[in-house]
Amino acid sequence: MSQAVDEDRDELARFREEWKKEVERKKNPQPEPGPSKQRPELNVLAEYDLSETTSSGTATPGPSSETISGTPAALATASKYFDASNVPPAIRTALTIYTRAVQHEQSGQLDTALSLYRQAFRLEPNVDRAYQTQEILASIKAAQSTDLSSPKDEENIEHLATTLQRAVAIKSGEEPVLVVTGTLASLLEGFPQDLVFEPEDEKQPVYINVLPEELLIIILRKLDHTSIERFAAVSRKARVLSLDPGIWRELVVLSYKPPQVPSLESMVPVVAQFQSDFRRVYMEHPRVRLDGVYIAVCHYVRPGLSENSWVNLSHLITYHRYLRFFPDGKVLSLLANEETQPAQVIHTLKPSLRKKGLFIGTWKLSGSVITISNLIDASGRFPIPPISTPGNDQPFARYSFSMILSLSSRPLGRWNKIMMNEYNSVDLENGNTTPLGLRHERPFWFSRVKSFPPF
Repeated sequence: MSQAVDEDRDELARFREEWKKEVERKKNPQPEPGPSKQRPELNVLAEYDLSETTSSGTATPGPSSETISGTPAALATASKYFDASNVPPAIRTALTIYTRAVQHEQSGQLDTALSLYRQAFRLEPNVDRAYQTQEILASIKAAQSTDLSSPKDEENIEHLATTLQRAVAIKSGEEPVLVVTGTLASLLEGFPQDLVFEPEDEKQPVYINVLPEELLIIILRKLDHTSIERFAAVSRKARVLSLDPGIWRELVVLSYKPPQVPSLESMVPVVAQFQSDFRRVYMEHPRVRLDGVYIAVCHYVRPGLSENSWVNLSHLITYHRYLRFFPDGKVLSLLANEETQPAQVIHTLKPSLRKKGLFIGTWKLSGSVITISNLIDASGRFPIPPISTPGNDQPFARYSFSMILSLSSRPLGRWNKIMMNEYNSVDLENGNTTPLGLRHERPFWFSRVKSFPPF
């Protein structure tokens, strides 16, 4: 009897030891030892390279070493804009396996994908959030690095000039016909045929009359539209010269290209709508000004503290919003307080600037609506890791921003006013969009900067 009891006790002790080892193994899974001397978390790749066990219990060969060769950053995403510099090594390995699982799932290899998903979640429980965040960041960086401008201005001019032949009244082998519509057309009807520059003092000669009109037009083509209109206000002769269609057609071609318009060909119906009057096209069709900065001066009142209950203190807070648009589709958005005056800020608004409150994004114009998206903090203060990790107390950017604005012109032709209609924040972890309040926002007004190119 005692011998049977002793055998039961020994069996129970062995069962307890095996059960403890099994529980310990499940709590702290260890990779199988192999010839590789890599860190434990990297040995998962070596296991995946040999074989994987499907949910049905049968072993299926994994991809060859050629399909998973390369750096973890190259494996974690197919996009070249993926940045793994801020990703911890353990999460980077989990991202690698998770990405392979996504690829297998998309190709229909569900058993292999399930096995890889399990491996990835064992290494990092939040690997799915990390993967989604990195995909969003990669798409934002890809959008910001995309050059939306046309190849060369000379090619654009030649291409659009050829395309617009259907809409411009041009006789074969002759100079373009002067096309003027609107109020200016009725004004020109009263001009005499033979116009010359006349001096204010009749006894003084006018040397500009010696220059051929063709040479004067070439000079006018080197000026911006503001200088051309100022010259046109000098005399009737100057007004007629400033209406040469070649001058305004070139300005239209240089200005109205992506992201100002979807394509060059989309300007053909616009020119036809204005009856081939390129001056009116340039003045009346919406365009974002690139030769300066849009500035909004915003105010709000904040209540203060007073030791005397009979006295109420109020503080007038002033801050500025700056928007500078670039022809390649990038936009700079800067929020600054009143301590820094606009004169000190405007000339520093360049893509290389790193300043608190600075964001870099992309823009496009559709009609009179400006859409700004992918605004990412460019102050240099915040790294962008995929998720918050234990022991990492460094702050990181979690949001991007977007704006919907309306463009208008006061007076006609200046396109100098922008109203903010929507301001949204986008969570980089899940892509959710949240509208932000616009209680203190004011219109943006354009301020020209001579050193900024207009095209």
